[in-house]
Amino acid sequence: SRDASSFGARSGMAVQPTFEEEDEWENFLKRTDGRSRVHKEGQGYSWSFGRDEDDAGFMRECVVLVVPVSRETEPRNVQTKLTPTRLLLSLNGKEVINDSFASERWLDVEASYWEMATETDKAGERRKSLRYLLYVRTDCPKYITGALFEKEKSRLPAEESDDDTADCRIRKVANLKEPEPRRDADVYFSDEEEFSEPECEGCGSRSVDVMKKAEDTEFKVYCKDCPYVSKANLFKEAPSIRRQREVDEARARKRKEKEEKEKAAKLAIQDEPAVDLAELEEVD
Repeated sequence: SRDASSFGARSGMAVQPTFEEEDEWENFLKRTDGRSRVHKEGQGYSWSFGRDEDDAGFMRECVVLVVPVSRETEPRNVQTKLTPTRLLLSLNGKEVINDSFASERWLDVEASYWEMATETDKAGERRKSLRYLLYVRTDCPKYITGALFEKEKSRLPAEESDDDTADCRIRKVANLKEPEPRRDADVYFSDEEEFSEPECEGCGSRSVDVMKKAEDTEFKVYCKDCPYVSKANLFKEAPSIRRQREVDEARARKRKEKEEKEKAAKLAIQDEPAVDLAELEEVD
């Protein structure tokens, strides 16, 4: 199966990113989650990509192209011409879409079809639209998540690539750098130089002795290359422990900021005036 959710779900992921790549990895999981659809807006139309059931009852990857139409529009008012590389769509003699697809060799023309649908929007109003179901060929490794038509390529964000294939997603997972395993404060690696090899605070030399002489009241660092003497920090954090603590603190700050944004969004929704559905209800 090419279901991207097999690459790892957020709950109990098989692989995890480093702290610096967490946001990018989360966006990757959202974009490749086979259980959700990618939604894009165009000029006079919108489209989404995900899995849909075909006429034979099988789940297939499909682009659902939605074009709003007037209530008076009937199927006889629709003129379409679909090829593997281009779509021409006209309503009541007026051209709505006449553009080449951004990618070639992905469309199963024979399985694709259009239909008229009437749905209720969020405001409770009945909207009529034309839905064109464009099925992806079963032997095509590409995902339609960037641009559907050539005109959309110029509006793609700089960080969003139109080259979204199964190979690219597998390579993304394979190249993921996982974080170091968590360790307790009393566990260190043998190559922790900052912990195992103190240096002179005067000249930076690592040729030093950590000792407590008869006249000393505490352990000190005696440099062999200069006369500098400093207090020895016997409780110095190992780099791995310090790094782990800093990441935990940064992650806690990010979580708090995210919770505050979600709380602000909920408050904004509550402040919106309520919609009286009774006034909007219409009888067909």
